[in-house]
This record gives sequence, structure tokens and C-alpha cells, in this order.
Amino acid sequence: MENMHTSLLHKSVDASDLAAEATNVRDQVGALQAWFGQQPDMHCLLVVERSQRDPVAGDGSASPAFARLHRTDVVIDHEALSPAHWPCLLTLDLQVQSGMSALEESVRMAFEDRRPQSMTEGLGQRIGGWLASSASPGEIASHFSRLALQRDDRNRLCLLRFYDSRAQALLWPLLTQSQQHALLGPVRAWHTLDAGARPVTRMNTQGRRADFALEPAQWDGIHRHGIVNRALARHAYENNRQSQPHEVDTAVAAAMRAQRYGLTDEEDQIAFVGHALAWHPEFDLHPRVLQILGHRSEDDFYTGLIDELSQDEIADIRQGIWHERLRASANVSRPGF
Repeated sequence: MENMHTSLLHKSVDASDLAAEATNVRDQVGALQAWFGQQPDMHCLLVVERSQRDPVAGDGSASPAFARLHRTDVVIDHEALSPAHWPCLLTLDLQVQSGMSALEESVRMAFEDRRPQSMTEGLGQRIGGWLASSASPGEIASHFSRLALQRDDRNRLCLLRFYDSRAQALLWPLLTQSQQHALLGPVRAWHTLDAGARPVTRMNTQGRRADFALEPAQWDGIHRHGIVNRALARHAYENNRQSQPHEVDTAVAAAMRAQRYGLTDEEDQIAFVGHALAWHPEFDLHPRVLQILGHRSEDDFYTGLIDELSQDEIADIRQGIWHERLRASANVSRPGF
């Protein structure tokens, strides 16, 4: 069967992919410049995530485009996160060349970090997005600091990485409209990339709210987001393209089912989600897969058991005729049919 754990070999970026990326960068720079040009009362602030690769490091490795920009740290008061890894806000003045150069560099970085190989290698997202606000950078940083550390449904202190664009892409749909506005706070608009590297703008139409709190069911989903994003990254790498919206939905739903089946090993969970993406969104309803899962004991690894599937069985799962029969049978059994 297909090996979902193939070691990742270095792949050079195809010339056509680089050309498409350059077009995306150019289009996004133009869109942001036009948007802020119509909002003269709004500052443009760049969200920088520094936990893995720091584009504003003081050791000489920083991007020259960011070197002289005003920086405001988002303080996260936890011993596990050193100040060198705190996110920060950079003020971009788009009326001057240095500000436009920084904007162009940040957009380039944002799309570069969404290359499938970069995501699969876990190199992180250096650019969290471009904020529009009339509030001061210090006020926004203080707001983010208050939100970053949250108590989950088990009273564990957790870092809510809403400033990471891939984390935010999964978090945002989980939130109610009131929670979304509370998350944005003094931010009027958050321009960023969605889960498939498509530009998106998240607007605050209700003004500032201070009552941000998450429900237990939401925490359940948030704790699965790492698995979802790792599976999506592998799928993007294997197919050399970005995820489509329906694939993101498939991954989120599959991660929940993996948990319900009792899969606790991270590689098992990632493989399960990967099979939903590669084979069929509800592959686990196939009779042969149900048989394997039904006979699984607590000590069995899913990745080992699923290797029992033959190539013919995988082809049958992919084809999906069995699923059409299941749906037809379910419709016939409904009252009124």
C-alpha cells in the first residue's frame, strides 16, 4: 500500500511554481497597497511570528527590509517562551519606499512559507498577516498579550497561537461572530492567508470587545489543529499544491473521527487524516476499514493495522462506489421513503 511516512527528500521548486508564486506576491502587494490607500486613518502593522525563524533577529540574520522598522513586542508571560520567541508587530509606513519594500518582503515571505516542502518540514509561518487599526501598536500588542495565554476546558494553561496564519485559519471558523470580534479587539481588519494560501481579510464590524472566552467543545477542536495542519502539509507536499477548502473541511472532520476511534498516537492520527484526504473523505466507513478498526486493541497502532489493506482494496475505497451504495441504503431506510 501507499507509504504515508515516506521520508521527505529535498525538492527544488518548479519554475512554473515560482512564477505563480511571484504573481501571487505581486497581486497581494497591490491589493494591500490599494486597501490601505483607501483607509488613510489606519496604520498598517505587520504581525511577525518568531518562534522558529526570526526575520527581525538582532544577530545579523534579519531581513534588511525590516531592520529599521519600529517594533513592538507581544509579551507572553510564560517561562516556556523566551522573549526572543515572542511575536511582534512592525509598523509599516506605506507612504515611503522603505515601508513598501518591507511590505513586499513580508508578502514574499508569507507565500514562501506556504510552499508544501516548507510546511511539511515544520519551518513555521514567519508572517502572521497585515493589520489595519487606528489604535497604537502598544495597545494592540497588549490586547494580543492578554489573549495569548488561555485556560482550556481542563484548566491547563495553553498558548493560543492566533497570530500564526495557519493556526488562525483553523481557529477562525470555530469562533462565533462575537468571539471573532473580541479576538480582533482594536484591529479593524486582519489581512492574511487562509489554510490554502489564499488571501483573506477578517473584519471587525462591532468594535472592541473584551469578553473573549472559549467553550469546552471549541477547545476540543483546537487541540486537534496541530494534527490537521500536519496532515494538510503532507497532503500538499505529496500533491505539490495547496489545499482546497473542501479538503480542509475533510481534514478537520477526519481528525475528530480519529479521536473517536481512540487513536492517541500522533502519527496514527496524521495518517488517518491523510487517508481521508488521499483515499476518500469517509474512507473509514468502508467495510474492510471498519473491520480493521473494530478489531483494533488499545496497544495496536493504526499505521500498522491499515497496512493490511491490499492495493485492490485501496483502489475500491478511492473509487467510492461502496459509499454511494451506503448513502442509497441510508436514504431507503429513512421514514417516508
